[in-house]
This record gives sequence, C-alpha cells and structure tokens, in this order.
Amino acid sequence: MNLQNEVENNLKNVFSDYNSEKFFVDTFAEQLHKLIGLVGESPVKFVEFYSEKQPNEMPNMKSYATLYCIDRIIEENTELAPGAYLAKLGIFVFAVTSGGNVICIDINDMNNGDPTVLLIDQSFCCGEEDDIDSEVEIVNLPSYIDEDDYSDEDFEFNYENVRKFVYKIEDSFTEFVRKYSLNQYDDLEKKL
Repeated sequence: MNLQNEVENNLKNVFSDYNSEKFFVDTFAEQLHKLIGLVGESPVKFVEFYSEKQPNEMPNMKSYATLYCIDRIIEENTELAPGAYLAKLGIFVFAVTSGGNVICIDINDMNNGDPTVLLIDQSFCCGEEDDIDSEVEIVNLPSYIDEDDYSDEDFEFNYENVRKFVYKIEDSFTEFVRKYSLNQYDDLEKKL
C-alpha cells in the first residue's frame, strides 16, 4: 500500500463518522508537473504522496493543522509570505495550522528522498510588503529562544540561520503524514 492510500485509510478509520469521500481528490498531470517544477524530483516521498491524489477536505485534527492541495502549495510558495521567501532556501510550505503558521518540508535535509518537516511561525520573516523579491529579514523567533543569545549576523535570512530558529516536527515527511493521519499530534502551535 502506498503512503497516500495508507493516510487515506487511517483518516477514514479515525474519522469514521465524517464524509471521508472528500478527504482526497484526484491529482491531474499538470498539477503534478507544477509541483515537481516547484520542489524538484529529489523529495521523492513528498512527490509520490501527491502523485495520484491530493488532500481536499481534511477533518479537524488535534494538531489544528490542515494539509494543502497542490494548487494551494504552489500559491503559498510563489506568491505568499513566508512561503515564497522560504522556498528560495529549499523549504516549502505544504500545510498550515489554524493560526496561520506554516508546516514545511526541507529538501536540504532528506533521508532517501524523505524530507524533514518543520513548523515556522507565520511572522518569522518578512520583506517589503507586496514584493516577494525584496530583501528578507528574520524578525520573530519562537518563544523558547532568547534573542539576546544571538548576534545581528544570526538574524540574516539564510538557510543556516533559518534552521537555527525553527521547530523540527519530524525527521521525515512520511512519519509526519502517518502520525497526522492517525491524529497523534496535539496542538502544534504550542511548539512555537
């Protein structure tokens, strides 16, 4: 059984009283092509998950997170902040919490094509309003990090600095979606 089918079956079992026919919808070839154009082919497990079907109407989870469909992934990572900023570093938004914080894969940190999953505050970084190509700054750290422990260079927007200041949920996308589908995460926003 592939990962997407496993996740769909888990969701149907956990939420047996919910209209599970709408959890996933078919993925069209053009959508998959756009997704690969965005993230590349190296995050094999992520691309495979979206290859036949994609999330559509997810039930309310204890994590307060929702998986995105491909069209929304493309929009988040090309037009909206912080996704469009993070995408330039190889970190791609694929889900969101109820408070608007983003859940991302990091294609710089993978094991056998299975990328790490990160949680990033929606106001973590910013650039010029309405200009995704503007210079970006790290402006909001998670509550468990003391800004005074870092120098100005630590707040420059680059991959190494971003990884210093974001919360790693899982070492693999596969493990994240399995636990997600079994409703095993509590409110993820409490991690920020």
